[in-house]
Amino acid sequence: MTLGLTFFLGWLCLSWLNYLRPEASVKIKWVALLMALLLMVYPFEYSPVWWLRGLTGDLSVTSTVWLALAIYQLLTNKDGFASRERKLFTWGVALFGLVFYPLALGVGNVDPYAWGYANGYMLATVLGLSAWAWMRGFTVVAWILILSVLAWSLGLLQSNNLWDYLLDPFIFFFALARVLRCKA
Repeated sequence: MTLGLTFFLGWLCLSWLNYLRPEASVKIKWVALLMALLLMVYPFEYSPVWWLRGLTGDLSVTSTVWLALAIYQLLTNKDGFASRERKLFTWGVALFGLVFYPLALGVGNVDPYAWGYANGYMLATVLGLSAWAWMRGFTVVAWILILSVLAWSLGLLQSNNLWDYLLDPFIFFFALARVLRCKA
């Protein structure tokens, strides 16, 4: 599934267009986005999306949804994330990554990455978190968790580990940079 990397290149194109022509109309932004995506993905076998996928692997569902919301914001100048929800989600990803990645890399006796292989408790926890987020009004977070479980159950990414659908290093470092920038 190269949708996340396609969204990344589309976001890059729109960010570049906003930098060069901040007064560009919505029609121009849509045409630029569609043209860039068609040129980056489909015309040839070794397009930038496939080259980037060879370097990084697939992006998680979390990154894909975050990039889709960023594209939506660049196209419409409307925020897809409520401010409170964005703050909770950014802090949650950053703090969770600070605990998860060292443990997954062998610091300590617990390996949370192994839990991602069809562990019923982890699946129940993720679905419980999505229900909690939905009841608290954090609809984007709830949808990210639900879509991650759905994509995992359909096997849409290269990996068969649920963690790879929930978290990747790019979204972790992005969230960590946002948290550190807010604190500075």
